[in-house]
Amino acid sequence: MDGERPVRHDWVFLGPGWEEHLRSPPGPDVLPRVTAWREQGRPFAVARQDVPDRDDEVRLSLTLPDRRHLSLHVAMQAVERWLAPPTLQEALEAAPAAWRPALDDVVALGAALDLTVGVFGSLAWQHRSGESFLRPLSDVDLLFTPARWSDVERLLFGLEAVSRRHSVVRLDGEVVLPDGGAVSWRELALEPERIWVTGPRGASPRTLRELRALFPAEP
Repeated sequence: MDGERPVRHDWVFLGPGWEEHLRSPPGPDVLPRVTAWREQGRPFAVARQDVPDRDDEVRLSLTLPDRRHLSLHVAMQAVERWLAPPTLQEALEAAPAAWRPALDDVVALGAALDLTVGVFGSLAWQHRSGESFLRPLSDVDLLFTPARWSDVERLLFGLEAVSRRHSVVRLDGEVVLPDGGAVSWRELALEPERIWVTGPRGASPRTLRELRALFPAEP
């Protein structure tokens, strides 16, 4: 496990007796579905945490194959262990064959930039659970954590090139910033005056200058 607690897009396994550590009452249909999912040995995705949340609790999400989204709010004592998001390389087997040329190009782009390419969303759920989540028009949600702003620029250029070459699948996803916030790579490529940043707790608009300043200075 990386870090002291799981962060957004990580995957959490709930331990025995997790129900004793609920921090918010779940909806009437949530508890049986969450229980069944856990009993099958499957993890839950870490969602964005609300601003007033404490460090000893975590909000989780469960997306079902029928696209229903369930939420769960538990104390950290309920967490048995957690995993980082799966890499695109790991999740390739779960993707349709028609998507493979585009995804192989993304894997190659990550290798060229020395970046690990993670995935979240439907492809990650299908990979983690073995259930069918993907549809013909599903996006592939990619996750990148570049160390330098120049890597961000090269990444955006490369992703746009891959998207132009392959129209069979839409590449979406986020660039993770040094402070833990995340921005849509497609929005970032448009270079707007302000861009919406999803942080570990809450979300807010920021300028491109503010985003660049988060990265270390380059010679």
